Amino acid sequence: MQLSNDSLSQILAAAKPQKLAERYQKRRSAVAMVMDQDDLANASLLLIQRAKHESDPWSGHMAFPGGRHEDYDRNGLATAKREMHEEVGFDIDQLEGAHTPGQVIGRLSDFSTRQRAIPIDMVVSPYVFLVEKRPHLTINYEVADTVWIPLSYFADLRNRSSLQYSIAGKTVSLPCFRYSEEKVVWGMTLKMIDELLLIAGVDIPADRVSL
Repeated sequence: MQLSNDSLSQILAAAKPQKLAERYQKRRSAVAMVMDQDDLANASLLLIQRAKHESDPWSGHMAFPGGRHEDYDRNGLATAKREMHEEVGFDIDQLEGAHTPGQVIGRLSDFSTRQRAIPIDMVVSPYVFLVEKRPHLTINYEVADTVWIPLSYFADLRNRSSLQYSIAGKTVSLPCFRYSEEKVVWGMTLKMIDELLLIAGVDIPADRVSL
């Protein structure tokens, strides 16, 4: 499906993301979904490829900058901003001084990781940011690579594929995007992208949406 030239910030302003009540009882994390354009048809989304670490359950996966809430984070938005600064090296609140204004334009629904392929009892909150120009990125030890992927790539259902994943002794087929041989977008990351696409009006068949 071809994306419209509608304003992403206006669409998000009208959205009604779900906030889970359990977010105050569970461990919490937040991620930063950074867009480089406000009009949907030309926007690209910043993704990272996580570095490979034995202690990281999402080692090597495609993801958004983000991580666990710390006691000194005022809220989920503060967590997303801090993790973005730590992992890819730019402070969204300081970008204006660097002639690259940036701002948060909305958020998506909370979701629990308890029922995911990698079950961890945690609630993740995605926040969407807009920058007027792609900032210089400086990755830390948690990140192996970064890539800007056009939102239109994800909106084109011909690019949607599947992968086989073993869980609890069973092999299941999960939706994914194979952007390259090493950069396969699936799981939690794809769930967030799919919610953004659905808000933008993309008609994704129910059996192909990331659950």
